[in-house]
Amino acid sequence: MKRPRVVVTRPTDASDHLAERLERLGCEVVSAAAIEIGPPRSYEFLDRLVRTSSRFDWILFMSRNAVRFYVQRVRRLRRGESSMPPGVRVGVVGPETEAVATRAGITVDLRSLEHSGESLANDVASIAKHGSAVLVVQAEDGRTEILECLRTAGFRVERVAAYRTRPATVPKDVVDAVRIGTVDAVAFASPSSAISYAIALGGLDKIRSSVVVAAIGPTTAAACTRAGRAPDVVAVPPSAEVLADAIACCLQCGTRVPI
Repeated sequence: MKRPRVVVTRPTDASDHLAERLERLGCEVVSAAAIEIGPPRSYEFLDRLVRTSSRFDWILFMSRNAVRFYVQRVRRLRRGESSMPPGVRVGVVGPETEAVATRAGITVDLRSLEHSGESLANDVASIAKHGSAVLVVQAEDGRTEILECLRTAGFRVERVAAYRTRPATVPKDVVDAVRIGTVDAVAFASPSSAISYAIALGGLDKIRSSVVVAAIGPTTAAACTRAGRAPDVVAVPPSAEVLADAIACCLQCGTRVPI
């Protein structure tokens, strides 16, 4: 029996369970990353904040890559010290970011279940002392809603870019396969991956109706819709495992209702 083919559009690494889960569920994974992850253009601001991180009450990580690059600089600049100074509380967006933080030895005090900056900002505002100093760690082109929400709520907020994303060249054979429908699904795990594929395809509306479009969470789903194709399934809560399960269920049952 032919296995369904699923295009995975994010860079894979040792902690990425999306491809692994899809393969366990009987899918053939076509890895074709839409973005590349790299260091920020300059480490100057990040290093300055790493050295003075004890002055913050909260540090908020917006992605697993935010944790990775922040921890790399901590280990380089403060060798032998803990990743987080005593008394600093940590908040993260989503279970994958929490898992990466935990593996790095960081205790997570607050996790947003909705995989959005606005949700994390509201959660912090509900428990943190008014006027607390908050550091938001994200990508260079990270969304600004969390900064605006926290400042409106009366917090002293700083932002630092720990890494940057760059569009990757989507292989022509993958672009052609998506256009003609010789793959069964495309999995988008970030807004930037949806945008990159939209550029490569000339709009996500070029994806054949027979191909399932899946998004990890409402923010990525909104980006897919803006790029020309509303997703058939949306993973909520947003995690690699839930996204893989949603894709497998959709391919098996043929039901295309966002979950």
